[in-house]
Amino acid sequence: MPDNRNKRLLKNKYLWAGFLAGLIIAGAFLISWGRPPTYYLALYDGPDGEIVKQVDVELKDLVTLEYVHSSDGTPVKAVFLIEQDGLHLLEEEYSWYGAGLEFGSGHTFSFSEDRVTVSGYDRVFHELPLRVARTVSQELHLNEKVISLDNLAPGGTLVIVKVEKSRPK
Repeated sequence: MPDNRNKRLLKNKYLWAGFLAGLIIAGAFLISWGRPPTYYLALYDGPDGEIVKQVDVELKDLVTLEYVHSSDGTPVKAVFLIEQDGLHLLEEEYSWYGAGLEFGSGHTFSFSEDRVTVSGYDRVFHELPLRVARTVSQELHLNEKVISLDNLAPGGTLVIVKVEKSRPK
């Protein structure tokens, strides 16, 4: 008789251990399921390339692209808002008009002593393609972090910037 009793106790211990493990796993799943998703800014080497840089972000963070216009020499600053569907262009700022910069297309323009700020855009970039310049520095500023594109890839390289949902950890 004691043999059967020991077997039953051992069997019950395994059942309870399995039950507790299941509860712990289910609880962890439910806790993580209830959290809002987290996001990151991913920089890819070309359209089908590997991620060359990844930075954790939150929705509503601002990302600023800063560079010097290659032919006109004006410093340019483009400000984007991070949203689930990508980068929303909020405004561009520069010292004087250069080729490819806004100059009169129904947007809002404000002028200071040495800056023109253009806002009122309705543009979402699900992917922001950037060609790494060979002659000037291009930087992304995000939450006190600076990402220099020329440190990620050689000049002429296509870098794709995307907002992506974090993968489960």
